[in-house]
Amino acid sequence: MTTINVHCWLTMAIQTDGIVLKNRKIKSIYFLLEIDCPSIANETKPGQFVMLRTSDDNHPLLRRPFSIYKSYSTLHPLKRKRGHFLIFYKKVGKGTEKMSTFKEKQKVNLIGPLGNGFIVPPLPSSAASILIGGGVGMASLSALGEVLGSGKLYVFIGGKTKNDILCEDDFPKGKVFIATEDGSRGKKGTVVDLFLSEIERFDRGRPHHVYICGPEGMVHSLSRMIKSKKWIVQVSLEARMGCGFGACWGCVVKTRDTEMAYHRVCKDGPVFPLSEIVWE
Repeated sequence: MTTINVHCWLTMAIQTDGIVLKNRKIKSIYFLLEIDCPSIANETKPGQFVMLRTSDDNHPLLRRPFSIYKSYSTLHPLKRKRGHFLIFYKKVGKGTEKMSTFKEKQKVNLIGPLGNGFIVPPLPSSAASILIGGGVGMASLSALGEVLGSGKLYVFIGGKTKNDILCEDDFPKGKVFIATEDGSRGKKGTVVDLFLSEIERFDRGRPHHVYICGPEGMVHSLSRMIKSKKWIVQVSLEARMGCGFGACWGCVVKTRDTEMAYHRVCKDGPVFPLSEIVWE
């Protein structure tokens, strides 16, 4: 594998080649890609992502961002996992359609790990950890769940249909709630409706930690619902990214920062305190 350092602004990302180990369809249009790439696997934290080149012929030209689902360092106790990382992806366009044809031992070019991940509270903690997401947004929450360990963990997963419910088995020590908009699995409705129906189980006066990952509409709705000033809420934002490391300013979000109102999702995020986001 060849590895070069890419300097951009004040940070340094790693551009490197990885080797495809597995690329399999999980359900419907969702796929799981496993890549051998120790330089990225060794450095990944929950909530970070990679920019992956989906084609050698520059069609499409731009790389695609993908949250890192699982990552195993070269010190992992299981030798067969060392230096590997995995991503979930949804086949929705030309880039991900080409990804679905990746073969075992194929070389892929990556930049990562990128972005700022979730901030984990000091453990163990008596406060609850609440994870809310849907679709491929569950990938980074799954990685976070492993780090949070065996405390009070509540997981809310939503999707349009039962085929959009992912990672439900990744939280063996947590209490998992499921909702689908068509009622084919769990409670009928959105994950926002689901959380609202269960919110009274959480003491609003305690400093619970809430982690959210999903589309803007879902996050915005939850921001109106979560009013407790005691709750510490972090959100991983989804955005269209051009470069992935802050150079193009193509993925900005408005914040309450009085010195620089717009922050880059790729470089300053993708994880932000929910209280800092200004909804337009």
